Amino acid sequence: MRSLGGADLLEHFPSLARITPAIESRSLLNSGSSSPVDSETSGISSGSDHLSSLRISPPMSFLLSGSQKDAVKLGIGHREEPISPLAPTLPVVPEGSLAKCWTKSSTWPSWDTLGSPDLSASIERKAQLHRQAAATNEATCTWAGQLPPRNYKNPIYSCKVFLGGVPWDVTEASLLNTFSVFGPLKVEWPGKDGKHPRCPPQGYVYLVFESEKSVKALLQACTQRHLHPGDYLEYYYKMSSKRIRCKDVQVIPWVITDSNFVRCPSLRLFPSRTVFVGALHGMLNAEALVHIMEELFGGVTYAGIDTDKHKYPIGSGRVTFRNQKSYLKAVSAAFVEIKTTKFTKKVQIDPYLDDSMCQVCNRQPGPFFCRDQVCFKYYCRSCWHWQHSMDVLSSHRPLMRNQKSLNSS
Repeated sequence: MRSLGGADLLEHFPSLARITPAIESRSLLNSGSSSPVDSETSGISSGSDHLSSLRISPPMSFLLSGSQKDAVKLGIGHREEPISPLAPTLPVVPEGSLAKCWTKSSTWPSWDTLGSPDLSASIERKAQLHRQAAATNEATCTWAGQLPPRNYKNPIYSCKVFLGGVPWDVTEASLLNTFSVFGPLKVEWPGKDGKHPRCPPQGYVYLVFESEKSVKALLQACTQRHLHPGDYLEYYYKMSSKRIRCKDVQVIPWVITDSNFVRCPSLRLFPSRTVFVGALHGMLNAEALVHIMEELFGGVTYAGIDTDKHKYPIGSGRVTFRNQKSYLKAVSAAFVEIKTTKFTKKVQIDPYLDDSMCQVCNRQPGPFFCRDQVCFKYYCRSCWHWQHSMDVLSSHRPLMRNQKSLNSS
């Protein structure tokens, strides 16, 4: 059981070389994080928005069973406004009370609860509401415990780092002036655009260096801390603004090999046994995701973290299971609360969506997927409306892929 770099993955999965990373991804809904200590990955996300063809670091090929295709890309993305991979958390869990447990709450809210329109609402609108389900649904089960330790010999970092807890009056010019000593860089400022050029920071920004060497130089200049024995190493850098002097801001890098973890290299990875996991915390790497899902559902073979063009995580990932029982158990859970000594986060689990024809008429593309296990199939628009016009099925939630890939039928 180990994390794999690019060369290792190519050795175990030769077809990987045929997969080309796709378009740049952007993160999810906006959040109001003001400090990296109480911040976490994307507030809301869901597999409903599957397959905006994100870059995976490195890409993984998933062999299709009974198909002419030899591989597909498991890249899952979101086309919402970019945000921090870190957002406000719930209180941390006392170390003495850490334990894995299941709860009994397992209810989906009514459309009224989600603020949905009437029954004439489009399938797309319902799918959009489902993407926000993590914010309105209670967790059906809880995992609590210690995440696996991270030990790096020669880590290779993404050129992009998260900077949390920045002074409220900081400017882009002052950030460039402060951090350009480590090398050429640019600032990614969530929420800042041409219409609001003076938009204040929400407590965080991203620094994108031209070279990975600059990231290593920055980390060497940081103060390093272990808040608790066995915790991950944290990096802090002192910076000043016009009104705040010598404030500790947290620098959160990303080690590229943390994006993929193959538990059983000899097994094929099937899309039909793969789930999308949204709203991931920024401190969760692929190995930690495997550890959590294995303890909850069993049979995990692979986990991958979705990343942007800089190979920095965007707050979503994929988990593949070796058997249908574990896969369906994960899909049925839908919402899982993850508790560690450093953060508490609720994530959303949905089936991974692949290209498919409508499984009712077999004549039209089926861009809409019903996650309810009574249906659990792909539909074209007309077949969705026909089958879900029945009262007993009218409350089912649709999933769909990126809007650009939809074919109006």
